[in-house]
Amino acid sequence: MRRALALAAVMAVAAAIGFAVTRAPGQPPAPPAPISSIKRTPITPSPVPAEPRTGDGFTVVEDASSHQLVLFGGVGDYDNTWIWDGESWNLAHPMTSPGGRFGASAAYDPETRTVMLFGGRAEDGTLIHDTWAWNGSTWLDLDSGAGGPPPGEGSDMAWDPALRQMLLVTGSGVIATPGDTWVWAGTHWNHPSGGTLAAGALFTPMQFDPVTESMVAVGCCQGPPPRGVIDTTWRWDGSRWQMVATHTAAPIDGSTMALDPVLDRVVLCTCTASTAAEPELTEWDGHDWVTLHAGRLPVQGGIEVTDPDQSRLLLIGAAESAPASNAMPLEVWSLTGATWTRLDGAGSS
Repeated sequence: MRRALALAAVMAVAAAIGFAVTRAPGQPPAPPAPISSIKRTPITPSPVPAEPRTGDGFTVVEDASSHQLVLFGGVGDYDNTWIWDGESWNLAHPMTSPGGRFGASAAYDPETRTVMLFGGRAEDGTLIHDTWAWNGSTWLDLDSGAGGPPPGEGSDMAWDPALRQMLLVTGSGVIATPGDTWVWAGTHWNHPSGGTLAAGALFTPMQFDPVTESMVAVGCCQGPPPRGVIDTTWRWDGSRWQMVATHTAAPIDGSTMALDPVLDRVVLCTCTASTAAEPELTEWDGHDWVTLHAGRLPVQGGIEVTDPDQSRLLLIGAAESAPASNAMPLEVWSLTGATWTRLDGAGSS
């Protein structure tokens, strides 16, 4: 009896101080500790930013069917789709999406009620020429690009309500080499026989002009002496581009163009101006470019967008005072008269 008590005491002490005790042959192993009792290092997911954070090359279009802005891509935010509902940004989660890119072109098609997106440059720098459409909830792959416009960035797209066609202009990126014009046929791009751009003209922005009821575009760079190299203005007649004789040339750094619904005029913005000598905003009166006097642009590298619901001209871009970066928060501003008002935060300019 004494020996049994002593052995029991030794076993108790061994168990208390953590000694391993060999189980008897045939004895089942102790059950593992429940998963819920295992301590794990907590993982905190990265917070979704409240607004797009991107560098150059993003696209943004008014989706008239949903009365929202659709923003896609850009350096640093390559494959994200953002929706602006008039008050705030929301990150979309489409079932399918274009590959990440920057330098694409986009426009709203009122007949299919979709936002179309073309080409650009992939995140790794590869030039691409596919075509997609945003239907309000996801992206649809429309065309791989085979047999269509050449791959590349720097194109521009706009809807022509007079001719009821989606127009795409692709630039060569070289002043001495002309670009081209394409018309969307529902499943692919057609190339009008007279769509080749004039030699030496690199087209940048284009927009439908309500004054002449035709598509107007600004191209760089042509012009007879003594004016030298200047931006030229062109009009699309449905089959070819015709240069418009103007007394005042468009600014060389005109980078984005949209309709101001209050003025009912096309407004060209030098949002990426390299010289302070050029006006920041110019209005097309159907014959000439006229300086539009407004407060200093509140953003850099911005894109103009027409907001027909609220009858205002919007400008989306990074803060003018923001340091150079590939992923800066974007701001939304509205032009009323000569005053810029920020819509996604306090402030005016």
